[in-house]
Amino acid sequence: MFELLSVGLEMQKRMIDIHMQGIEAAQDMVETAQRNVDAGLAATPAGEAGAKAITRWMRLWGMGA
Repeated sequence: MFELLSVGLEMQKRMIDIHMQGIEAAQDMVETAQRNVDAGLAATPAGEAGAKAITRWMRLWGMGA
């Protein structure tokens, strides 16, 4: 009887461990997504500045509107 209880508890412990691994993996994915968002937001002003510089350069040489 005690062996059956011990086996049941060990199975429950393993399931909890697997569940915790899934939670940790999900947290890692959320952190990675947040870093990607932050990087994208940081890159936007640089991209806009580059586009403005190209537009000005084209206007200087009579190629733009």
